[in-house]
Amino acid sequence: MVIKQEANWDFFAGLLIAGFFLLQCIRWSILLQSVDIYYHLLTAWGFNQAGGYSGWDFWQYAPLGRVHIYPPFFHLVLAGLLKLGVNQIILAKLCEVIIPPLFLAVLWNFIRRHYNRRLAFFVTLVFFSSFSFYLSLTNHIPGTIALIFGIFAFDQLSKARVIRSAILLALCFYTHIGLSLFFALAFIFYGLVNHAERRRAVFVFCLALILALPMIIKELNGLRFITALGLNMHERYLSQIKAVDFILGLAGLAMALKNKERYGLFIAFFFAGFIFLVYPYRFFSCEGYFPMILLVALFLDRFSQALHKKYAFLAIAVFFLVISPTWSLYKDAGAKKILYQLKIPDAGFINLLLARGQVLWFPKQYLATADLVKRNSQERDIVFSSMNFIGLTVAGLAGRATANALLPEIRPPEGYNPLSSSRMIIFSRIDDPAVTGKIVNAMGLARVGENDFFVIYKNPRPLAQLEVTRASLPFWLVLIIALAVLLAFWQAGRLEPRLDKFVKNI
Repeated sequence: MVIKQEANWDFFAGLLIAGFFLLQCIRWSILLQSVDIYYHLLTAWGFNQAGGYSGWDFWQYAPLGRVHIYPPFFHLVLAGLLKLGVNQIILAKLCEVIIPPLFLAVLWNFIRRHYNRRLAFFVTLVFFSSFSFYLSLTNHIPGTIALIFGIFAFDQLSKARVIRSAILLALCFYTHIGLSLFFALAFIFYGLVNHAERRRAVFVFCLALILALPMIIKELNGLRFITALGLNMHERYLSQIKAVDFILGLAGLAMALKNKERYGLFIAFFFAGFIFLVYPYRFFSCEGYFPMILLVALFLDRFSQALHKKYAFLAIAVFFLVISPTWSLYKDAGAKKILYQLKIPDAGFINLLLARGQVLWFPKQYLATADLVKRNSQERDIVFSSMNFIGLTVAGLAGRATANALLPEIRPPEGYNPLSSSRMIIFSRIDDPAVTGKIVNAMGLARVGENDFFVIYKNPRPLAQLEVTRASLPFWLVLIIALAVLLAFWQAGRLEPRLDKFVKNI
C-alpha cells in the first residue's frame, strides 16, 4: 500500500517532530549534555559585568583575559534573560529542550512549502539517523540558531524579499562563525547553479556582508591570536561517520545535479559544507552533516515512488530510526593508536529513546561547589580548576571569573599563571594526590570543603583580582540597534518590489 494522501506525510512528520520535543522534555533531568553551554552562560555573565557587549574576554584566563571574537547574539539574549532574574540552569535547559525541535520544525516546514510534503517527511525521518548531529544541535545552541536564521534567509529569497533575506543572513554572522560562512557560501553556490535566482542571491550575499562588516572586521583582527584549528585538535578523533547516509547522499546529489534549477539549494548546501573540513568532527558528525540529510531525503523521495508495499516504507523507517550504523573513531589523549568501531544499531532516535549521551550536569556536586566558592570569595575573586570545564561551570554558577577557558583555538596570554592569581582552587578527585599535595603545601592553601567529585581550597594570598573591561557596546546601544533591525525588517516589505526590479536589471 502506497501512502497516497498528502496529509498523511504531514501527519507522520508531525508525529516525529512532536516525539522529538517530548523526548527532549523527558531528558530534562540529564540535560545539560554540553560543555559549550557553560561557556555561553559565563560569557553572558561577563557581558552583564561589562554592561554590554565586550570585545575583550576578561571573564576567562582571568585576570589577563584574551580577545573575544565569538559572535554575540546568543550571549546578549542570555545576558538579558539573566538580568531579568531567570535561573541559569533553567535557562540553559530550556534552550536545549526547545531550540533543536524548533530547528527541525522550521526545516520541515521550509521543505514542505518549497518542495513537497513527501520530501519534507523524509527530511524529518533522516534527521533522526545521526545521534552525533542531534548532539551538535543540543550542544552548539548558537549554531542551531544560525541554522534557523539561514533557512529563513533562503525562504525570504524565494519570495524575492532580498532585504529581509540579507538581514537574516547577516544575523548568522552575529550568531556563529562557521555557519555564517556556510550560508554565505551557499548563497554564492545557489546563484551559480540557479540562473533565475543568481542576481538576487549575489545581491543578498553582498548586502549581508555589508551589514555584518563590524563582526567580520572583529573576527579578522582576532586571527593573529588563533593558534589551532580542528585539524590540529583532539576532537577530530571523535568523528562519527554515517557511511550509508553518505553513500545515499551522493546518490541524491547525482539526482539533484540532473535537475539543478529545482534542487539547486541542495547542491549549494553540499558544496558549502566543505567549509567544515578544517574541523573533521564537525564536517562528518555535526553541522557538515546537514546537507547529507537533504540529499538522502531526496534519494528516498525518488526511491519511494517506485515502492508499492507498506512494508518497504516500514523497513526504511526502521533503518533510519533504529539501525543506521555508525563508523566511529576514537583516540585517548596522548595515545598513538586510533580505535575504530562499527556500531549497529546506532540511529539517533533509538539513542534518544534510551537516554544515551554524556551527562555533564551533576546538580548536587556542582551547586554545592559553587555555593562554597561564593561563600569563601568576593565578587572580583578568581576561580581555577584542574578540570578546565569545571572552572567555567563553577565560576558561572557562582558569579565569578575563572582562570580557565574554553575554545582552545585562542591561546592563553603570555606570563599567565592561573594558580597564583586565583582565590578559589578546585581539584578533582582523580587528580594525582602527590601533585595536588605539593601545590597545597607550596601555596599554603586552606581546604574549605569537598564532595564526591571535588576538593575546594582557598588561596589566602592571590596575586590578582578580576579587572572588568567596559563594554564595547553598552546595553542601551545594543537595544537601539536591535529595535532598528526589527523596524528595518518590518518596513522592508514596502521597498522589496521596487528593489527586486532594480536587482533584476543589474
